[in-house]
Amino acid sequence: MINKTLLKQTVKSNIGLWIVLTGVQVFAIGSVVAAGSVPIAMTGMAFYGLLPGLITAVYLIVTSNKLIAAQVDRGTMAYILSTPVKRSKVAVTQAAYLAGSLFFMFAITGITHIIGHNAGFGSISANEIGTILLLNLGLFVLNLALSGICYMASCVFNLSKYTIAVGGGLVGAFTLLNMMGMFGDTFSWMKYFTLTTLYDINSVIRGNTDFIWKFAVLAGVGIITYIIGSVAFSKRDLPL
Repeated sequence: MINKTLLKQTVKSNIGLWIVLTGVQVFAIGSVVAAGSVPIAMTGMAFYGLLPGLITAVYLIVTSNKLIAAQVDRGTMAYILSTPVKRSKVAVTQAAYLAGSLFFMFAITGITHIIGHNAGFGSISANEIGTILLLNLGLFVLNLALSGICYMASCVFNLSKYTIAVGGGLVGAFTLLNMMGMFGDTFSWMKYFTLTTLYDINSVIRGNTDFIWKFAVLAGVGIITYIIGSVAFSKRDLPL
């Protein structure tokens, strides 16, 4: 269901931004943990609760728009569909790139955290490795859900301005509400209006299982929105 030629073109046109933003995350987490003074619990709250959300929000909004809507807007989608490639295969290929790029982004971040923690503290236990991997798994399913919303908007609308307004607006609102919810009891109610709340860092760090159903919901939202977007793109009329 994936067109290798299109996938290569997609990777080539988006790899620059991915490298820059992944590099920023890697540098940030590496710098923090290599100092050997910040335990995983503190790193989880300070790093995973803030920086990746801001970085990936930019990546999701820009990239999801480029994958479908921007190409329809510019007319380049007409060229792609003039080749013997079905719309469904185009949709699946672009969705696979977006989800896959997020997976590798957080896989690299997690590996960097493990290596940096081991270097800074001189050792790392199996439980600590598990916590780090779960923190990054949570980031992945959270951003899978957010990217699914952006991807769905890119598939539904023909113009970039609408895709960015809807998909980017929702992701931006979720990110902002989450940040506002961190500032004491006055704004804590805001966190209940964002998907970001389901990324339960406290549960992961404490070692209980509350995070499991929340991660499952995020994964479900991501899968459903990707499917809806792909079906919508495959069936709707395009101004080609």
